[in-house]
Amino acid sequence: MKQSIDIMPKQSWVLSSPDSSLQFQIELSEEGTLYYNVLKEKSMILDRAPLGIVTTEADFTKGLAFVRKVSSEVNDDYTLPHGKTKHYENRANELTLFFGKNGQELQFICRAYNDGIAFRYQLAGSGELVITAEPTGFVLPQEPLINVWSQKWMECYERTYDLGMLETMDESDYAFPMLFQVGNAGWVLLTEAAVYGTYCAAHLKVSGEKARTLELAFAPDQPGPNVTSAPFATPWRTAIIGSTLATIVESTLVFNLNPASEVEDMSWIRPGRSAWSWHSDSQSCKDHQKQVQFVDFAAEMGWEYSLVDGGWDREESTTDVPELIKYAESKGVGIWLWTHYKRIKEEEECRNSLELWASWGIKGIKVDFFDSDSQERIQVYDMIANVALENKLMINYHGSTKPSGEQRRWPHVMTREGIFGAEYWKNDLNEGPNATHNCTVPFTRNVVGAMDYTPVTLSRVTRTGHGHQLALSVIFESAVQNFADSIEAYNESGGKLFLSQVPAAWDQTLLLEGYPGRYVTMARRNGDDWYIGAICAAGGRTCHVDLRFLDREASYRAEIYEEVFGPLDHYRFKHSTDITVRTDIVTHADTLHLPLRVNGGAVIRLTKI
Repeated sequence: MKQSIDIMPKQSWVLSSPDSSLQFQIELSEEGTLYYNVLKEKSMILDRAPLGIVTTEADFTKGLAFVRKVSSEVNDDYTLPHGKTKHYENRANELTLFFGKNGQELQFICRAYNDGIAFRYQLAGSGELVITAEPTGFVLPQEPLINVWSQKWMECYERTYDLGMLETMDESDYAFPMLFQVGNAGWVLLTEAAVYGTYCAAHLKVSGEKARTLELAFAPDQPGPNVTSAPFATPWRTAIIGSTLATIVESTLVFNLNPASEVEDMSWIRPGRSAWSWHSDSQSCKDHQKQVQFVDFAAEMGWEYSLVDGGWDREESTTDVPELIKYAESKGVGIWLWTHYKRIKEEEECRNSLELWASWGIKGIKVDFFDSDSQERIQVYDMIANVALENKLMINYHGSTKPSGEQRRWPHVMTREGIFGAEYWKNDLNEGPNATHNCTVPFTRNVVGAMDYTPVTLSRVTRTGHGHQLALSVIFESAVQNFADSIEAYNESGGKLFLSQVPAAWDQTLLLEGYPGRYVTMARRNGDDWYIGAICAAGGRTCHVDLRFLDREASYRAEIYEEVFGPLDHYRFKHSTDITVRTDIVTHADTLHLPLRVNGGAVIRLTKI
């Protein structure tokens, strides 16, 4: 591994990525203030921006004196039972700079990966530590044209990521992650990693004084300072950086920045597909017979789970969960249970409930309505994760903050919401997630962790074609994929067979083509089989599937699911509900060209012959 850490004049340091494509430059000014910038192959990606953290004991934004440095390499591999890949490679160069001020010490830890940079502040000592501010900046270069895909912050992260420019962004609070196209130099996704209960989650504000500058801020619902204990380290401030969007989409950087898994035996952590009755019938969770029907359908489809959502525990409910679990076990189906987070937010209540439900035989819990990024609420996430681990229960967090790679430490946290998903189509008065949104989140929200969008909605008017909806089962990654629609809708669909085959965990992920808000074509591998999903927004297009990623020594049977075109579809705003299936024999030398309708899509299953 190539490493380059050189002291530059006037107390400056450069940390290079293993392949030398990225340079993370740190500067200590004459006033004792830290700044940084990032170059990619000599092009400025992040311009000179301030660093610092403020506690009740010391203001580490100025007056710092350099003490010493320690350089090292990060070099470890690990596996997880789910995600966009199976084998994770964690390779980085690391530099820790030690600074002093009035007898206090600040450690600034920075890493350079081939696909991005990350940094955090670490404070030594012992006892209570009160952190009042973290005035860290992110400055985009001043010269190039910069496109931004940003989400206005809200507690549950259920908004769109909208295309704009920094100069026109005037909301007070914006959420992580945020995507930038920096001229011709490349792409940047800003986010944070390893957010645990020692700190609140953070977000971004647009500076009112400095051009193209974003300022890190505590969660808007954080009532005061972060109160923690030393020694302490902040979450990682992270920029995934690439010449192409494939680097962004395929990156595992946020996972690499998290602690190693605390779970030694992962045999009980099983990714899979789930039937879900609530979307098509909100009252069904109180009806035992309807839950039996969804269990039967899950068994017929070969899906691993069925989710019993809100209402099962109401007084009027006929759903007998222990009896349902016994029946589901006889069908080879596991049961997940919904609960409001308030029911288990206290540790004793959490232990009592989870021990009881685990004794019934449930496989996982869906915990809803967190709706906060505060330190107090992040602590509740942590507590539930630990108690669930003790009871060998998997977790789906809803009404939640965005992920920050915690699935590496706690792989039983299978998925979370934090996404403007299909549930918004339930209300006919809502504008649900349209094709533009679906073509954006693969480059933003889903990059940083599993996403319980609850895809494949066929029976409602989503303003997208059925091929588009079917493709979301491939394009949207979630370790437990809760399919949203009714038994009848899937039985009537030409894509039913595909939904019975598509997995929820992947050995490899490739972005084949795409641009945020316009189109996405993605290939994912499970074992020897490949699954390809293609969607587009607006006017339709021809999807180009270059198969050079296939095994060069093999031929494949391609099962291609396409939407049906009519003679006027080249200009009419219509959405296909009909799907045709054709087969072909292909090799790595082939390229498939698939016409997509307006807001349409297609899927392909490739199996070795």
